[in-house]
Amino acid sequence: MESIKPIETIYNGCRFRSRLEARWAVFFDSLGIPWIYEPEGVFVNGICYLPDFYLPDCNQFFEVKGILSELDTNKINALI
Repeated sequence: MESIKPIETIYNGCRFRSRLEARWAVFFDSLGIPWIYEPEGVFVNGICYLPDFYLPDCNQFFEVKGILSELDTNKINALI
């Protein structure tokens, strides 16, 4: 499968790894939802993972994905 290369994007002084992540930041801002971009990695079930956003008001991590690779799917499944 051919992968799509992400385009780094700066929004509100934050450098995002992709435009899709930056669009989610715009969405959160438009709803007044505070967010922190890539605040910390987690180590669960022997897998290291760096979630895209932390939403402090909800105490939730939020991951942005376009098309999931098998590795991404395995990491996400290990966290739930």
